[in-house]
Amino acid sequence: MATTLAGRALRSGLIDRLRTSFDLRWYAAATTLVTYGLIVLGGTVRSTGSGEACPDWPLCHGQVIPPMEAKVWVEFSHRLVATLIGFMILGLIYGIWRRRQQDPLLWKLAIAAGVLLIAQVLVGGATVDTKTAAGVVAIHLSIALTFLTILIIITARLFRAADRGILRPEVLPVVVLAGVFALVISGAFVSQRHAGLAYPDWPLFDGGVTPSSSESGQLHYLHRTVAGGVGLLYLALFIAAIRAKVDQRVIWLLTFAGVLIAAQALVGALNVWLELATSVRILHLALASAVWAVLAFTMAWAYQNGLRLTKGTS
Repeated sequence: MATTLAGRALRSGLIDRLRTSFDLRWYAAATTLVTYGLIVLGGTVRSTGSGEACPDWPLCHGQVIPPMEAKVWVEFSHRLVATLIGFMILGLIYGIWRRRQQDPLLWKLAIAAGVLLIAQVLVGGATVDTKTAAGVVAIHLSIALTFLTILIIITARLFRAADRGILRPEVLPVVVLAGVFALVISGAFVSQRHAGLAYPDWPLFDGGVTPSSSESGQLHYLHRTVAGGVGLLYLALFIAAIRAKVDQRVIWLLTFAGVLIAAQALVGALNVWLELATSVRILHLALASAVWAVLAFTMAWAYQNGLRLTKGTS
């Protein structure tokens, strides 16, 4: 009897210590990072041509554990990580639900994350059923980026210094973020429509500056044009932030985003020069998603801490 009571006390004490040491902020950050990893893994699926390696869904070749083939396991690992994130999101929603009275906005964001998770699962199944049609893949990636953004906002809100209210986003940062979104989605279309080598050179287009008449040539031209526009918009944002003497932490975040954008441009060129080497294609999407994530976090964190990106502190 005494041994049983001692065992219960030990388990109760262990649970209490786990509850005390659990930090929802870091759990949200970990969930966000794993979600970013899933987006990169999705890019790996596309870049290795593994999107149709599992012809059915949710099983793979009608099995819970699929055949031991490279492309099959690239696709299957994507599904496994997606399942892990599903459980992590449920844990995050539960953690936020427990404090919903303290922060109703956080609870609304958690609900939005849950809805997007369900939508992403359904569209993921449709991606398999439609044999990775370009339009469905673009929708899948769009939801993934939106889902990642919701998690970034949740994480930024949990890490905010104090409840100072949320500032309205400024026009220029939103336009930059919209440009990055268009860049990532147009890149998905370039990949799915096999337009990555529509031109053999970079930065020119068959030695010129105008697009070819082919659909793949025009799609590729659009993607590069959007990339150039994003670079100019980012530069305008960075200069505006410097002139406004905004918080130094915002400057560092924007600087990091700029480094990623420059690296993304270089890797885009390598895609052409190295004729779409698989590792370069994966890195290209990873950097594009990282640019999106860093800019989204910069905006979410700054505005929830009462900081502006282009007009100084409030």
